[in-house]
Amino acid sequence: MSDTPDPDDLTALDERIEAARRARAPKPAKDTKYNQANMAWHMVIELVVGMTIGLGIGWGLDSLFGTLPLFLMIFGLLGFAAGVKVMLETARDIQARAVARAEQDQAPMGQDKGEG
Repeated sequence: MSDTPDPDDLTALDERIEAARRARAPKPAKDTKYNQANMAWHMVIELVVGMTIGLGIGWGLDSLFGTLPLFLMIFGLLGFAAGVKVMLETARDIQARAVARAEQDQAPMGQDKGEG
């Protein structure tokens, strides 16, 4: 009896393993127009909430100190900047997920990033 495995048996085993991987592989997420609209609304809401919080803090400080337009304008601009920053981070995260998903879709089945 030989210690070398039969190439036909190895090929059959490899095909069975590949079939099992394909059966267990998650289905790719589809970017529908509703999903994209949801992401867009998410980013708009982040911007509006940042501005609203900034304006609220500014209005509160102005009413406390009696300097109506000063803190309202300063914190309104700071809230806008914070909203834009959070919105850009969300856009960067969405882009990174899309790139990772595209790389995963293009990678040959059964080959990890560390191999080959």
